[in-house]
Amino acid sequence: MGRGRYPARLQVSPPSPEVGAHYLLIWPGHDFYHNPDAFPPISSPGLFGNDRPLEIDMGCATGELVCALAAARPEANYLGIDISLKPLYRAVEVAASRGLSNLRFLQSDMLMLYGRIPAGALRTAYVHFPAPLMRNRHRKQRMISPTLLQHMQRTLAPSGTFSFITDHEDLYAELLRLLPVAPGLRLRDPAEHEIALTDLLKSHYHRRWEDRGRPILRAELEHVRL
Repeated sequence: MGRGRYPARLQVSPPSPEVGAHYLLIWPGHDFYHNPDAFPPISSPGLFGNDRPLEIDMGCATGELVCALAAARPEANYLGIDISLKPLYRAVEVAASRGLSNLRFLQSDMLMLYGRIPAGALRTAYVHFPAPLMRNRHRKQRMISPTLLQHMQRTLAPSGTFSFITDHEDLYAELLRLLPVAPGLRLRDPAEHEIALTDLLKSHYHRRWEDRGRPILRAELEHVRL
């Protein structure tokens, strides 16, 4: 979900078959659309074979955030998802060099995957710096949508977190406008954020937009019992 030509400019080779088999899942859209039940559930038991908490990074690009989280929190599992394959090659390269056994990457369209996430399967979901796609003709492709929030309400564990960061003021306003569609998600006060913005690893896009003087806008939503 990255913006600009950064992924296309990456000079990176596919991982070796052994490394790719361990770290990289590729779910072809045609196959997934016609037979989604042939693919494992997006859960710790489904992807890692254990019951550890699961956190996912939707639109992870080259995986800076999710690699850092997996290294810092070995007690949890992490999944980075992106529609583009080339940046995932770089993410796998980094994960393998660090020996991160609690991390996988999935190449697929996130908008197709919600139904494969079981209820309560996620401890945290991250959407950081998605493409805004604010024009009406892009509405069906937009990550921030009623569908996303309703599925976050369903798939986050109690007290689970949806973390959102953007440099785009209209997209941030759109998230706040949509909150009533998911009454089980509570907007946290910034003082309650699990990780301070200054302590959060900055991805390529975070650094890019910050260096250009764009505002960095953040929201954390907590799954609460109704």
